[in-house]
Amino acid sequence: MIATALILGARFKLVDFRAMWMGGKSVSALSTFFSKSKFSIYAMNAAFSRRALSLYSLKEGGYFIIDDTMERHTKLREMIYGVFWLFDHVIGTNLKAKCIVFLYYSDGCLIKFPIGSRLFIQEKEKEKEKERTANAHRKKYALAVELIEEALDRGFPKSVVLADSWFGVSPFVVELQRLKLDFVLEIKSNYAIKAQNPVLALTPKGKVAKNQFIKISLADFFQTVKLITKVGFNRNTTKDKNEKVLYHLKVATTSSLNAFSGKYRLVQSYDPAKNTIKYLLSSKLNWEAKKIIYAYANRWVIEEFFRNAKQLTNMEGTCLRSEQGVTLALCLVSWADFLLHYENYKNSAVKNFKKKPLTVQSIIRRQQLINTEEFVERVRKDDCFVTKWINFLKKETDRYRKTHSELEEIARSDSLTNGQPKTMPVLLST
Repeated sequence: MIATALILGARFKLVDFRAMWMGGKSVSALSTFFSKSKFSIYAMNAAFSRRALSLYSLKEGGYFIIDDTMERHTKLREMIYGVFWLFDHVIGTNLKAKCIVFLYYSDGCLIKFPIGSRLFIQEKEKEKEKERTANAHRKKYALAVELIEEALDRGFPKSVVLADSWFGVSPFVVELQRLKLDFVLEIKSNYAIKAQNPVLALTPKGKVAKNQFIKISLADFFQTVKLITKVGFNRNTTKDKNEKVLYHLKVATTSSLNAFSGKYRLVQSYDPAKNTIKYLLSSKLNWEAKKIIYAYANRWVIEEFFRNAKQLTNMEGTCLRSEQGVTLALCLVSWADFLLHYENYKNSAVKNFKKKPLTVQSIIRRQQLINTEEFVERVRKDDCFVTKWINFLKKETDRYRKTHSELEEIARSDSLTNGQPKTMPVLLST
C-alpha cells in the first residue's frame, strides 16, 4: 500500500489506496476482505514485534506511552463496528466515534513506533458485545495494562510509562507497581493530600477523635513548598534570542496522597504563558523536577502519531463493519507509521548521527520526489515504455454513453383473471 502511494504520487490515505486498486467496488470489497479474511491479528502483531526488535537494539530507559484517541464517524455510523455515543473532552461535546487505546514506544530520540492498540467497548453495550468480542466492557486503564503486558512478554525492555490524567488513577498505578514499572503520570487537580489537623478534633461527646487528619487540595499543599525551579531556555547571544521561561516547578516527596497508597514524587508545573497548572506523579523518587517534566514531554510523540494517522492515512475514513476489519485497519495504520519512522532512523542515525531528523510528511515527499525523478529518467531513455504508456492512455480516454433501446410490446390481453391474462400472451421476437 505504501509503495503504491509513493510510486503513483497519490495521496497517502487508506481510502485512496483502495480506490486505486478496486475502483467503484472499493468500499464493499475492502470491508468484505478485511472482515472475512482468516488473518490471525495476534500472530500478525507478534511478527511485527519480532521485526521491530530485530531492527532496533532497544534498551531499558525508553518510554511506554499510553493514550487514547477518538475516531469520529458521521456517515454510516450505525454500521461501523465499535462506534458509540462518547464524550470527547477535547471539543467538550458528545459525538458518535470509536475510542481506541494505543501503546506507543519512544527512546526519547529517533526510535518511535506504535506497539499495539485496543478498541474500547462502551459499558451500555456490554451484554450485546459479549457475544461477539472478548473486549466487552473493560476500563481504558485495563486495556492499557494488557497492551503493556503483551509488549513485555514479546521481549520489549522495561520502560518508563507516560500517560495523561485519564490514566492517572489508583488502579492503573497498582498494576504498574505489580509489573515493576516506573511511571510519570499526570493526575487531576481534584486529588487531596492528608495532613495533620492543626486543631484537635473531638467527637460529639467531647472525646478526642481517632482521626486527626484533614484533606487539603494539591494547590494548598504546594503553597507550603517555597522552592521554585524555573526551567526553559537560556539567553542565546549567537542567535540573538532572549531567555525564555517555560515552567515554574515545585516538587515534593509524599506518602500522603489520599487516592494513592505508597510514596511518590509529586510535581506542580505552572505554565506562565498559558496560566495553567499541571500535577505530575512519579515513582522515581530520586529524579529532580526538571527531569520529570522532561520525561513527560516525550508523551507528545503519540499526539503526533494521532495527527499523522488521521491526516495522512485518513484513519477515520475506514468504514468497516466487523471487529476483524477494524483491528486490521488499525494494524495497517500502525505499520505505516513504523516504516516511515524507520526510514527517518536510517537517514538520520545510521548514515549521519549529526543529521537532523525529517518530519513524516517530509519523508513521504522525499520518496515521491525520488520516484518522480526515476519516472522522468525512464521516459527520457525508454521509447518503448513511452509508446506503451501513450497507447494505454488513449485506450482509457474515450468512454461512450449507452444508447436507449426502444421499448417493445411483450403481451396484450382484454381482461385479467387473478392478475393473469385469460389467454397466453404472444411473445414478440426481439
